[in-house]
Amino acid sequence: MPHIVDVVRMMDPGTASLQSLQTMMEKSGCACEVVTDPPGTRYGMHKHYFDDFVVIVSGTMRLGTESHTWELKPGDRIDIPANTSHWAEVTGKKPVCYLTSAV
Repeated sequence: MPHIVDVVRMMDPGTASLQSLQTMMEKSGCACEVVTDPPGTRYGMHKHYFDDFVVIVSGTMRLGTESHTWELKPGDRIDIPANTSHWAEVTGKKPVCYLTSAV
């Protein structure tokens, strides 16, 4: 998995769908699970022992590391290498639905 560099736009926000994004991820060899978090959800600074990714299906999320913060929209993907400290929060008034690694 590549190091975090920036957000990759996999699909236009207006055309991103669960089925299309999940199919793209599975074709690239990534097993993923679907997560939905309500507005206001926050994950404090943490890290995983495995490489992780986030692909936004609907809603918006802010994700940050010790050195940078990204605003993620539908169709956006970000890769998070193992042992990278990061945090996330749902922004806006709608839930966020996203794909993440199924470890």
